Amino acid sequence: NYGADLEAVQKTYELQKHNPPKPRNAPPVAGDILWARQLLRRIEEPMRDFSKNELIMFAPGAKRIVKMYNRVALALVTYEQMWHTAWMKGVEKSKAGLRATLLVKHPVTGALLVNFDPDIVKLIK
Repeated sequence: NYGADLEAVQKTYELQKHNPPKPRNAPPVAGDILWARQLLRRIEEPMRDFSKNELIMFAPGAKRIVKMYNRVALALVTYEQMWHTAWMKGVEKSKAGLRATLLVKHPVTGALLVNFDPDIVKLIK
């Protein structure tokens, strides 16, 4: 039943939100957002169908299910927004690294060194 599906998605979210499973080769932030969107899609499609049927929406227990859906959906959307905002802040912070000279000469040895911020790789992915 749909109520059990909602509870399963809520439990999955609570258990895995700090370290969700990510697709292979997915960037960290995109993988976290993809995970949240998949959970949201899992509960959204049935709710869309239910909302079109008035008999289901006014059935006993429907109000509890709708409230649970709203709570879980809000948590998933907030999770996605949080990761996106954090990624955007990281982009702003890394702009200084993008403006830096890529090759620099070591002051003592004179050797050429690559001046590259490893966080840029995360942003590019």
